[in-house]
Amino acid sequence: MQQIIQEEFVRILPKGLITIPKYLRVKLGFEDSSLARISSEKGRLIIEPVRMLTYPVRSYSEVEIKEFLEEDKKETKELKKAGYKL
Repeated sequence: MQQIIQEEFVRILPKGLITIPKYLRVKLGFEDSSLARISSEKGRLIIEPVRMLTYPVRSYSEVEIKEFLEEDKKETKELKKAGYKL
């Protein structure tokens, strides 16, 4: 599948500010006052919208993570012993 590249020329303002044309912001899902990720690759700037989760995400303590990893290790040994290839 051939990708259509849309080009737009913008002026780089003092402090490196640029304006992303509205039709590109809408098309690519940039929302007002939202975050964007910017990176460079092979001499090009890549600007991507950052998607935020709209629901809370649980965080785990170091103790809970350690317990989970120990349990996972134990279950993996049991499954290998039972003949499962992991």
